[in-house]
Amino acid sequence: MKKNIQNKLSAPNIFFVLFLCIIAFRLSFTENISIDSFSLAGIYFDNLISIIISCVLIIASVAWFSVLFWKGKTYKYSGLEIGAVIFLAAAVISFFCASNKRASLNDSLTILAVITSAITLVQLLDSETKKKILLFFIIAAAILNVYQCIDQNTTGNKMMIEEYKANPKQQLQALGIEPDTFAQMLYEHRLNSKDVKGFFSTSNSAGSFFNLALFSAIAVFAGGIKKHKKDLKTIAFPVIIIAVLILGLILTASKGALVSLAIALFVLCCIYLFGKFINRHKVLIIGAATAVFIGAVLLMISYGIRHDTLPGGNSMLVRWEYWTAASELIADNFFTGIGGNNFGTHYTQYKAAKSLETVRDPHCFILTIFSGYGIIGLTGFLTCLLVPVFRAMKKTSQIGDNTKNISETLKKVAIPAVLVLICLRPLAIRSGLGSQIDVMIYVVAMLYVAPVFLFAVVLWVIARSKKCCEEFSIKRAALLCGILAVVLHNLIDFGIFEPGILMSLFAVIALTASYDEHHIVQLKMKYKYIPLNLTIVICAVCFWLFIIPAGKTAVNVETAKKISSYGYLEQAAVLAADAMDADVLNPSAANLKGTIERYLYQANPPENKAKLMDAEKSFMTAIDRDPADFKNYEKLSEVYQLLAEANPDRCAKWFQKALDALNQAIIRYPSGSELHLKAAALAQQLNETDEAIEHYIQTIAIEDAYREEFKIMYPDREMFSRIGEINYNFAKQRLEQLKEK
Repeated sequence: MKKNIQNKLSAPNIFFVLFLCIIAFRLSFTENISIDSFSLAGIYFDNLISIIISCVLIIASVAWFSVLFWKGKTYKYSGLEIGAVIFLAAAVISFFCASNKRASLNDSLTILAVITSAITLVQLLDSETKKKILLFFIIAAAILNVYQCIDQNTTGNKMMIEEYKANPKQQLQALGIEPDTFAQMLYEHRLNSKDVKGFFSTSNSAGSFFNLALFSAIAVFAGGIKKHKKDLKTIAFPVIIIAVLILGLILTASKGALVSLAIALFVLCCIYLFGKFINRHKVLIIGAATAVFIGAVLLMISYGIRHDTLPGGNSMLVRWEYWTAASELIADNFFTGIGGNNFGTHYTQYKAAKSLETVRDPHCFILTIFSGYGIIGLTGFLTCLLVPVFRAMKKTSQIGDNTKNISETLKKVAIPAVLVLICLRPLAIRSGLGSQIDVMIYVVAMLYVAPVFLFAVVLWVIARSKKCCEEFSIKRAALLCGILAVVLHNLIDFGIFEPGILMSLFAVIALTASYDEHHIVQLKMKYKYIPLNLTIVICAVCFWLFIIPAGKTAVNVETAKKISSYGYLEQAAVLAADAMDADVLNPSAANLKGTIERYLYQANPPENKAKLMDAEKSFMTAIDRDPADFKNYEKLSEVYQLLAEANPDRCAKWFQKALDALNQAIIRYPSGSELHLKAAALAQQLNETDEAIEHYIQTIAIEDAYREEFKIMYPDREMFSRIGEINYNFAKQRLEQLKEK
């Protein structure tokens, strides 16, 4: 009895359960690794949660590696290691070249944490039981997301639309969107599209995850369903689970996910029908498939160059614009990249004048990695993605394992996972409970208890399906097709970089790699202090470089945002200054401080003139920390214009500074029609007629190009001017007047 307890509490089981809990948690809420808007409530706390999760993964992985050395265990080489080293080198290089170094660090942390956790999972997945439980957790989390999709499809999206119609200004303010702008039009378009996305940011992301979960279900249940196909009672639960996953995929209405599913299913059918032939000629078949893929890409590029779009409607039209801009960016930063999560800042420099949207990602995982980390980073990432998969295609040994007790084991590992979800989801999904008891009970029950209860029920149902999950080994071909479906879909999307999906994908990759028993090395105990010291160093680095700065910034900024909404701007500015000092790499706190100081001046100009000089310093700090962002220069220009109004005797000096700052913004956003319009007005005020004429010409040309694309994309909608109809007509009239002089 004592021995059994020791086995249950052994280090491998503890680490394995920890990784399962993190996977379940990440898939049960919308994880945000970047800061998109000051106005979004709790955005900095979301960022902190994501950073803590990634740090825990890295520390746990290194700690497990130390345990292996300390006990003199064996290490299973997976092929992920060389890719991780290459990607780490690329991350370091791109960090020094990044404009927003904090964004680059956080993005590198997220990806490297997932890769290192996959390397660790290869070591932990030492039995068929553990492999199946990992897949069961992914399946249960997918069912949880189907529940969320059904809620969004039936009531959630309708309620959001009704709330927006009831008070649009309040919702726009919460999202940081200016009323009567193009951004508002795009938001309304997305809102009315009723995106069904589960706990992810888009329906395409949810579709990618459902594909992975669906093939995971096929991998574990296919053998049992085939054998017991006449016993409806036995196969009922597995069939229902697969049907529910298909329902979730259909609800997302993601065309890319459905097409990738069809291709992956076709490949899976071919494997089962012609498995022996494919195994004998797999090198030739993979080579032919690669050649067909390259040919298709070249054909697509040729079509795009000739027609300036791609077949597939508006979604492919805008993707072609994203990809062409990304290609230009990559050409300028081929070896070093621009830093992870810096694409949105640099995209404006390459954005076509006609493009409607400004995006943060090129909607292709290859271009995302290539632009962020250069050719070195792309090589490392693809190595991590493909090498374990190609190894899994070889005939590898099947781990002998008695899975008769899998149901009992699943129940035991489910308990800590359920407790983690109950305790941590309220921190990640924050919602007002209201003042009435019945409302509080309803919110807690529906938002927090019901999803976790469903997760637990799904695991319990799976545990009871013994005949379908205990008697048969995992169908690795189905897992490989699931990986294929996700990869194919994300050639035209970015869902793979949502942390929960990325971790699930690499967990499945680790599972396939864990079957390889031919690359095992014996670790020598005499080196055991090296990984131990490395663990201590990495812990210190994680706290010093990530957790402490993110924690201080989150507390100070979120508090500043809250008290500023009550009018305590002075105190908010102090807190923003503390946030600036807490994280010397993050430009967002400096930007926030400058914004608050500008509001302080506007609230009482005579007494708060000095606040404008403080705001100038704050925005200059933001520029130093993210020099590629045009918005910092635009806000600095606004401060200079206020200084010109406050100092009439020196207005020419400040107007010139305002124009110089705007010109810097235009260098970073050449197709920004609003920037050109503002610059034209300033140039005219400084009697720089030729410069004013040039800016008015650019304003009109950019707006005309935009209008042409708007007609193509929305032929039935009334024209919505990006700069406003009044400003558009004003620019044309003023241009004519200036040309006549």
